[in-house]
This record gives sequence, C-alpha cells and structure tokens, in this order.
Amino acid sequence: MRRLSNRMVQTVAQAYQTVSNARKPMASTDMGSMNTTSSSSVHYRTSTAPAGVPLSKILSNTFPLSVSESFRHYFRRHQLNKIQHDLLSVLPFYPTPSTTHRAEVIQTVIDDQNNYINEFHISPVDKPSTKHVVFVHGYGAGLGFFVKNLQDLASRKSDWDIHAIDLLGYGCSSRPKFPYHEPNANYEKIEAWFTESLKKWFDRRNLNRDNTMVVAHSMGAYIAALTNFKYPELFNKLLLVSPAGIYTTRQPEVPPWFDKLWNKNVSPFALVRNAGPLGSYLTSGWTARRFSKDSSILNSEEQKLMHMYTYAIFNAKGSGEYMLNYMLAPGGVPRNPLLRRIHNLNCDSVWYYGSYDWMDKMGGLSACKILRAKGLRAEMKIVGDSGHHLYLDNLVAFNALVADEMK
Repeated sequence: MRRLSNRMVQTVAQAYQTVSNARKPMASTDMGSMNTTSSSSVHYRTSTAPAGVPLSKILSNTFPLSVSESFRHYFRRHQLNKIQHDLLSVLPFYPTPSTTHRAEVIQTVIDDQNNYINEFHISPVDKPSTKHVVFVHGYGAGLGFFVKNLQDLASRKSDWDIHAIDLLGYGCSSRPKFPYHEPNANYEKIEAWFTESLKKWFDRRNLNRDNTMVVAHSMGAYIAALTNFKYPELFNKLLLVSPAGIYTTRQPEVPPWFDKLWNKNVSPFALVRNAGPLGSYLTSGWTARRFSKDSSILNSEEQKLMHMYTYAIFNAKGSGEYMLNYMLAPGGVPRNPLLRRIHNLNCDSVWYYGSYDWMDKMGGLSACKILRAKGLRAEMKIVGDSGHHLYLDNLVAFNALVADEMK
C-alpha cells in the first residue's frame, strides 16, 4: 500500500480526533433493566471510539517505550512466529503439556496458493473432546489477544477443545494481496474473501454444526455472522462480542479531506510501518493503555510480550486490514449494516457489550428482537466495568458468561 507523507500522517491523526469527538459511548444506565454482569476487581481502562493523537505529543510520555527499546524491536519485527510462540508460552500447557491439557500451533492450508489459517489449539490430555469453541479476533488484532481468556476457559471447561484463529490476512495467517482496488459497491466480493477462507478452514478441521460454537469480537463478529448466513452448517451458536457494523446511527461530520483519505483505503497501520524504528515506540501508546492496567491479569513480563506481539502484527505486511473501507464508511458507520441481513442468521446467538462500550447497543437489541421472532434464541448481555474490549476489561465476568454457554 502507499507510503504516508508527514503531512498525511498529521492529517490522519487529526481526523481520528475529529471523528472521536462526534461519537460518545452509551452509559450502562441507558439500558434500563438489561442484564448486567459486573466485578469489583480492578480493570483495564475502557476503550473509546477511534481517536488520534496530535503529533505534538509524539515525543511526550504518551508513549512509554524508550527509543532504544523501539530500535531493538524493529530488528525483530519480522520474527512473527517466534514472537507469537513467546507470548503463548506464558500458558501452563504450551509448549510442554500439563497434566490436563496440551496445545499446539497449527497452520492449515486452505487453497492452491498455499495460503493458510493460523490456529492455536488447546485439547484435553486424557481423552478426545467432542465439543469445540472457536475464538475469532477483531480488526487489526490476532489470536494472542485472547491468551488469558484461553487459559481461564481451559481450566473451567476441561472437556472442551479450544481453537483461536487468525483471520486470513491477519496475525500469523497468510497475508495474500488484498483486492483493495475493488469499488466499495463490490463489498460482497470482499466479504467472500473472508467467509470462503473460514469455510475451508472449518471443513479441513472437521468442525461443524454438530460440535462447534464461535466467540467473535468486533469486526470478527461481523464476519462470523456473514459466514453463518452463507454456511449454516459450520457452527450452532454465535457469541458476538461488541460486534461492529451492526447498526446505523447518525453520520458523524467528517472533513472532506478525511473522507478522501478513508475512501482511498489508507490503513491506520501504515503509521506504524512508515515510522520505521519508531514503530514500536508509537505502538506502546496503545499497548500501555490496553494491557498494563491490571498486573493481576498480565504481569510486567507478559505485558512486554503482548506489546511485542501487537507491534509485530501491526507492522506486518498489510492485507486483511484493508477490509475496513468496504465495511465502514468514514466515521465508522457501516456501509451495509448487518441488521438489514440479520434475519439470515441460522443459529442461536448471544450479544455482549461493555457497560461503557462505544458500539451502539441498540443494534444488538434490534437484532435480538428480529431473531426471536424467527424462533431462535437471541439474548443481549452487558458486562460491567468494561468497554469495547470487554474480554480484557473484565476478564473474569466475561469468561464466566462464555463458560455458561459452553454446555
């Protein structure tokens, strides 16, 4: 993808600030009697709608990583599989099995071009399981973001196989050339780029509606729902975690130049790639806010591993990230809201939002109403003390809800 000039970097940063000012999170009190799960423990800082950081703060303490450390990370940035391995090695059953579980990284080839889906698979030691849960990450993320969820759920549900995958074009999966020259009107072709690769992965891993449920976050939830529309035979339940692209609210006002940049599909991760040796330094502004709040969940060493993992996947070759412009218009409003098609869902669903989530909860409420009218089970639940990344913001409460669905 194109390199960014210094002026364009500043423009993009200022634009994110403009958009964020137009979007406000809905407080949990707006939900009336909606089911809310909370926790008294400390938690991560809740997320807000995408916001830029003025370049005047680039050299401030907004970014806690030292420049020297950033340079060291730069020379390791292409060792993505090793970086993933180091992060996953914090788990008690990887790479060496424990008395109860074993785990492995699997890269399943899905086409004639040898593209593959990267997977972390946890299974019981004593006997094969007949029950499977698949975790799907959100935009720009990777399976490593679920590392602590996987550890806790494996202990809670020792008779389940747990799979966490990287979508095609993300994480440690193949990153083939993305068809970003397609016009926005061809969004169905972009959707198929993801849904067909998931279909092939499910088939080659022998996962199907008889034995599999899916937990998917943000844009991953959007893609998982689309996959079920087209291939209902793949899984029997979908847990949508702060799903993106569901519901159209008011269109935020954005400057014409921002609209132009967005529609040219300039990736936000180009900021990291074009920063060269300072890419890890810039990334630390996000990872410090996201991963360092609660040392009882991620200790200091694990926080460093999570930062390195995040920097490496942000910096890797651009591919699946270019889906953003096809699914969301400038300002983050869905171009083709899933709510218009949600009647095509063919499985039970639970919709989870953080109490301070910037995703509009009205989308989940409306979707549940449509699905219940169709005769499907559809519930919406609010996780207290959390925002868009509720699986991290309130890990204990979130995992308890997921475990309740693993029956």
